[in-house]
Amino acid sequence: MGSDLTIEQDSLILGTLLGDGSIEKRWKNPRLRIDHSFSQKEYVFWKCNILRTIATREPHILYEKDKRSGKTFPRWYFGTKAIPDLEFYYRLFYKGKRKAISARLIHYLNHPLSLAVWLMDDGYKRNDCDALRLSTDCFSLEEQKTLQECLVKNFDICSKLHKKGRVWNIYIASSEMKKVRNILQEHIIPAMKYKLSPRNDFSDSGRRDSIF
Repeated sequence: MGSDLTIEQDSLILGTLLGDGSIEKRWKNPRLRIDHSFSQKEYVFWKCNILRTIATREPHILYEKDKRSGKTFPRWYFGTKAIPDLEFYYRLFYKGKRKAISARLIHYLNHPLSLAVWLMDDGYKRNDCDALRLSTDCFSLEEQKTLQECLVKNFDICSKLHKKGRVWNIYIASSEMKKVRNILQEHIIPAMKYKLSPRNDFSDSGRRDSIF
């Protein structure tokens, strides 16, 4: 992938782009943008530490206005330098300005760290059973089927597509969760372990995961 990037950096970037990360290309070379909610400081700094050779600076706080409520909330943000190594990811994930899933992804989404970052970004535990939803509704239904194919072929993880309202999301049933934990447990940082916890109550930090 990126010729001057480490395997760890490549894996993190790929997982991030499946989740909350984005690439912008205003000049010749693309740059990666990463931002998360204020409560996820540890997670953002962990990402920045792995990408420290290409990050422009340490994470800092930006204030973002919620379009629905009109309220302003703080978020942790950092970006990378605009470098040629990110061109591969820009071409893999973008059609014009839209993030998209290509069938080629099945050749690259094969490292547990990529899957772990995707889960830490967009995974949500149910509160009534040991199952997991991946927030994939930003992708088309066909693109989500491609992601399902990646999960089963590269990690032997079976999933379903569940519809809520007008949107579809990938759903991993409780019968698959032991397998998921065995694959990912060494890659999930302490602050995000609640996303893989078999318990459905509050985590040690007092937070409760999103439900659906």
